[in-house]
Amino acid sequence: MLPKRLLRPPLERRLSPPTEQHITSARRLHICSERLIIVALSLWLAGCNNQQPAAHGLPAPEVTVSKPEQKEVVNWNEFTGRTAAVKLVTVTPRVSGYIVDIPFKEGDLVHKGDLLFQIDPRPYQDAYDQAVGQLQQAQANQQLQDATFARQQQLRQTGVIAKEDYDTALSNKNQAAAQVISAQAARNSAQLNLEFTHVTSPIDGRVSRQLVNIGNLVQADSTQLTTIVSIDPIYAYFSVDELAALSYQRLIREGKVASSQDGKVPVYLQLQDETGFPHEGTIDFSDNSFDSTTGTLLIRGSFPNSDGFLTPGNFVRIRVASGPKYNALLVADRAIGSDQDQSFVYVVDSKNIARLRHIKTGQLAEGLRVVKSGMQPDDVVIINGIIKVRPDSPVRPQQGAMEQFSSNDISMPLISSQSSASHAGAER
Repeated sequence: MLPKRLLRPPLERRLSPPTEQHITSARRLHICSERLIIVALSLWLAGCNNQQPAAHGLPAPEVTVSKPEQKEVVNWNEFTGRTAAVKLVTVTPRVSGYIVDIPFKEGDLVHKGDLLFQIDPRPYQDAYDQAVGQLQQAQANQQLQDATFARQQQLRQTGVIAKEDYDTALSNKNQAAAQVISAQAARNSAQLNLEFTHVTSPIDGRVSRQLVNIGNLVQADSTQLTTIVSIDPIYAYFSVDELAALSYQRLIREGKVASSQDGKVPVYLQLQDETGFPHEGTIDFSDNSFDSTTGTLLIRGSFPNSDGFLTPGNFVRIRVASGPKYNALLVADRAIGSDQDQSFVYVVDSKNIARLRHIKTGQLAEGLRVVKSGMQPDDVVIINGIIKVRPDSPVRPQQGAMEQFSSNDISMPLISSQSSASHAGAER
């Protein structure tokens, strides 16, 4: 029989009533639960009270609207290039000698025949005078031999002199004539050398700096004195990629554009600090083969430059029409928004509701953007104030003109539909 200490207590002892300590703990737990519920309800009510009521009856934003412009436009291809002088001359002396005078001013416009450098002419003047004296001697001897031959010829006809004397007189006459020709050539050469001491400009153009100073010895055909570049007209060389060149060739074959060989293809030039392409010229040359290293074809345009504003070596942008003219719809860039890779505009319907319209855009034409698709000529487009517009929301349209907001006067960047939606959410 088990000991009494191992016997389990009776059921009455195990089901004894709770003590005061147990009751206090349960009450505390109940009170804490009630407090948590009250705090949660308070926070929820506070959040509801802080939530701003939806705005109702906000005035519709005022916007400027206009129908798209309809114009005949041309698509353009743009290239980079460099200007070059039509004529470039490196001035070198034709005779040797010492420089005694440099009358030109560096950077001046000079004309053909203007004196640039003066080489000491005295040695060449003496050589010329000597050649003139030798010529006069040869001419005097020629006169003597001609007279002698005339007498010998008369005597020969009468049979007074021998044939040998006649032949001698004829030979002396011919030698005297040859000496005159030789003396004339020597005189002409001396005269040219004397003239070459005056180094003059061979072309009209702008002269560079002087490369030698007064007192220096210059060598004929080797010493560089200065350079001269022509001013009017001026060339611009640029390279056209193969795809663009092939497109032009097909248009020429179809008769839609003129050939560059005819010299009637217009080309436009822009300097780095200019807007637009104010300089107009014509294409007068295209190379006969593509550059195998770059895959481009060298093209040359000729531009009038009477004021000398274009300088050889300028970095320029060239614009050439990529096809014939066509009719197109145009809108201002300010009216166009972007949504990732898509462009859109807002079109106002008959109930003054702004509708978002996706479009495809092209190039700029006279400050306006070409719309290839997605727009009709009678659409009323919002051109100013699109940042305040929400899709499918009312607006207050005010009539405007599309030219007022051309790209030449853009003061606001293009916006996206996401930023427009964010702005609309801020208004709400």
